[in-house]
Amino acid sequence: MPSSKEPISVKLSHYEALKFSAEVGERSVQLNSNEEMGEAFTPMELFLVALAGCTAMDVQFIVERQRQKMDRFEVTISGTRRDQDPRYFESIEIRYSLAGTGLRRDAVERAIRLSQEKYCSVRAMVKDTVKLNVTYAITDGTEPEELYTYVPSPG
Repeated sequence: MPSSKEPISVKLSHYEALKFSAEVGERSVQLNSNEEMGEAFTPMELFLVALAGCTAMDVQFIVERQRQKMDRFEVTISGTRRDQDPRYFESIEIRYSLAGTGLRRDAVERAIRLSQEKYCSVRAMVKDTVKLNVTYAITDGTEPEELYTYVPSPG
């Protein structure tokens, strides 16, 4: 595995209209423009995938390290873009949904806090430019989910 100091290289190859293939080593993903949606990911969709994946991996790891048992864990994410070019995300909504018997709210909140404020590299890159609204829902699997709002640490 390369060290964190080594650059990550991606090769992007055009193959038709506004369609590209992105390759990282032997892995690849297809990209399309908004006009070609439905056939492949747009770059902005991939950004949301990257953010959700980054924080989900952090939370999963931290919750397990706290000896909490999850039977189900999902992350949903959506972004609202500016109307003018460049049409970057002005705000992003992220919701963690966790189910598990005896799953403690404080353990879940700690995992989310550590991911959002310390470990998630994708979040760190946009922390000063994108408003992120985070909620999380916990259930034991038999009762309805209880929904909570994550509030970042002051400072």
